Amino acid sequence: VGALAAIAGSMFVKVLRSGEITMGSIALAFLLCCAVAVIFGSFNGTLVSVFKIQPMIATLVLYTCGRSIAYWINGGATPTVESPLITAIGSFIPGVPVPTPIIIVIITAIVLALVFKFTSLGLYTQAVGINQRAARLNGINTTSIKLLSFMILGVCCAIAGVIAVSRLSLINHETLLLDIEMDAILAVAIGGNALSGGKFKIIGSVLGAYAIQALTITLYAMKVPSTDVKAYKAIVIILIVVIGSPVVKAKLSQVWKNIRSGKAEKEAAV
Repeated sequence: VGALAAIAGSMFVKVLRSGEITMGSIALAFLLCCAVAVIFGSFNGTLVSVFKIQPMIATLVLYTCGRSIAYWINGGATPTVESPLITAIGSFIPGVPVPTPIIIVIITAIVLALVFKFTSLGLYTQAVGINQRAARLNGINTTSIKLLSFMILGVCCAIAGVIAVSRLSLINHETLLLDIEMDAILAVAIGGNALSGGKFKIIGSVLGAYAIQALTITLYAMKVPSTDVKAYKAIVIILIVVIGSPVVKAKLSQVWKNIRSGKAEKEAAV
C-alpha cells in the first residue's frame, strides 16, 4: 500500500505541475491518480484472484518495484507543488478547526460504509472471506469480488498518497509512507478484523490506525530509538495474531467453560 500510494502521489504531482494549480486541476489530478492506482490495484487483484497466487506473495511485486515506478513518472526527480490549495489539503482549510486529512478520512469511511451497507458488495465480500468455496456454490463470482476489493484498495491508497504529498508539498518516492504496510496490518488487527478474512468493520480499522499512531507517538515520547519502534510494533502484531488464533481461542473457551462449571458446582453445593 505504501508503494501504491507513492505511485498515485507521483501522478498527482505530475498532473499539477503541467499547468496552473486550481481547484479544477486538483480534481483532475486526483481522478487521474485514482485511475492509475486502480490499474495497479487490479494488477495485484489479477495475480490473486485469477492466477491464485497468495496475496502476500503477489503484492511483493509492487512492493518491490512500486517506488521505482513512482520515481520514473516524474523523470527521476522529486518535484514540489507549492500552492495554498495544496497546503489546505494537507493541513487546515482556512476557518475550519478540524485538520483536512481527518475530514477526508471521515468522508471516505462514510462513503465506503454506505456502499457496503446498502449494496450486496459488503455481504459478498464477507461471504468470500469466510468461505470462498461456499460463496462460489451460492452463485457469487469470487474472482470479481476479490478483484473489486483490490480496486477499492487502490482508491484508498490514492487518497493516502494525495494527503501525504499535500502535507509536504512535494513527492519523495523513497520516504512517502515508507513501511506503512506493517501499520496497515496492525490497524486491521487492532480494529477487530480477522486477518484471515470474513466479517469486517471499517470503523474498527480506522480506530486501529489511530491507535497504532498513538502507540508510535508514545514510543517516541518515551525516547525509544526509531530503529526499535518497528520491533515493538512487530511484538504487538505477534501477540494479536497468537491471541486471535483458533488454538488459543479454543483453549480460552475451554478455560472459561471450566470456570463457569466450577462456579455452578459451588452454587449447587451451597
